[in-house]
Amino acid sequence: MEPKVRLGRIRYINVLPIYFALDQAWVANGFAVETGTPAELNQRLRQGLLDVSAISSYEYGRHSDHYVLLPDLAIATRGDVGSVLFFSRVPFHRLTGREVLLSAGSATSAALVKIVLTELYGARPLYRVGPVTDRFLDGCYGMLAIGDEALRLKARGCYPYFLDLGRAWADLTGLPFVFGVWAARAAYFQENPEPVRTVHRTLLAAKALGLQALPAICQQAATVVPLSAAELIAYFQRLNYDLDADQQEGLETFFRFLWRYGEFDDLPQLRFL
Repeated sequence: MEPKVRLGRIRYINVLPIYFALDQAWVANGFAVETGTPAELNQRLRQGLLDVSAISSYEYGRHSDHYVLLPDLAIATRGDVGSVLFFSRVPFHRLTGREVLLSAGSATSAALVKIVLTELYGARPLYRVGPVTDRFLDGCYGMLAIGDEALRLKARGCYPYFLDLGRAWADLTGLPFVFGVWAARAAYFQENPEPVRTVHRTLLAAKALGLQALPAICQQAATVVPLSAAELIAYFQRLNYDLDADQQEGLETFFRFLWRYGEFDDLPQLRFL
């Protein structure tokens, strides 16, 4: 008996439209599913502890030679994303030289906030990575929160300034932003092409069913974050789970910024199954 494909799943509600149909057994789920933050899944896929996974866009760009992308699957938005937010005590242009905290959960969002603060506000804060809490630490003037943490913090409404990074990217470039992609390890795909294609077909089928089941998905999500059904429907409808030509252009533009900033030695190329 062949071992099951090890499939990584982001633990936030933003991927429910992809995985809800698997949870409900509406599509065959013969995979060994492991959950984690984007940063945790990045590391597990890179180390060979997963075979296929949702990973951050930054992770793909940093190690693109080691991965192949699954077409038509992404976590993207054009404009507000709602769950990748930067909170600040002071106006953003006044953050230069002041300490801000970046969530350790997503390298993509941490890279994006640096681009946005530099390009839109001319701000160059002092960045450090650490756990996000429900209040600013002493000496900390800004904080990046992602996923369910960001949704909960925004719902509390206790920070004077906040920036939706999806909206900021759209203001800067006019393009969608791709926060995450689905990828397989290239070495695994070479040896196991059909199991990877089966995962891909299954996730596409699950996505189609999940997007038709948003009311049920919102009921489940409401047990995790303090948002109303209407707020959750609006949240999921802002997200896009495709990886079309516009989104690929947004992803490549993000990579060009990071290449210019010295984050990547080479400009990454998009490689698909």
